[in-house]
Amino acid sequence: MKTVGLVILVGISIATIILVLIQSPAASANHVVNNIVKYNGENDFLVKLSQYRNLTVTIDRYNISAFVADTDDKRTKGLSGVENMSENQGMLFIFNYPSKQGFWMKEMMFPLDIIWLDSNNSVIHIEKKLQPCASVLFCTVYSPSTDAKYVLETISGFTDLHSVNKGDKIKINSN
Repeated sequence: MKTVGLVILVGISIATIILVLIQSPAASANHVVNNIVKYNGENDFLVKLSQYRNLTVTIDRYNISAFVADTDDKRTKGLSGVENMSENQGMLFIFNYPSKQGFWMKEMMFPLDIIWLDSNNSVIHIEKKLQPCASVLFCTVYSPSTDAKYVLETISGFTDLHSVNKGDKIKINSN
């Protein structure tokens, strides 16, 4: 009798584990969907308003409305799950201290330009027209050769369109 009870308990435990594993992605997806507000404007830009503050970033007199990722959780999520964004939108990652910050395009839904800035807001590295990863197994990590304090993600082609180059200064306005 104890053996049967143990087998049933083990069977239930394995079924529970399998059920949890099967439901986890859906639960995560639902959690993300519930924390996203969809804007219907020029582009459908999904933003996690309850989690991100907004700053204006100015590049040669052109303003970008940037959502700020300034905690580990926000930096990890980044723009994952966002369908698209317009030319005047972006995400600014602010790190506690300068280091060689690596970025990848995992779970991205559109291509990006990524701009790394040092503590003086000078552009130290640019990666252009990065495509979303086809698979986590083949997902390139992009990083600068020198330390960065800030990283700005923009739409693909932004750096060419606005002639952003290494050494340029970018203004981060405190709103």
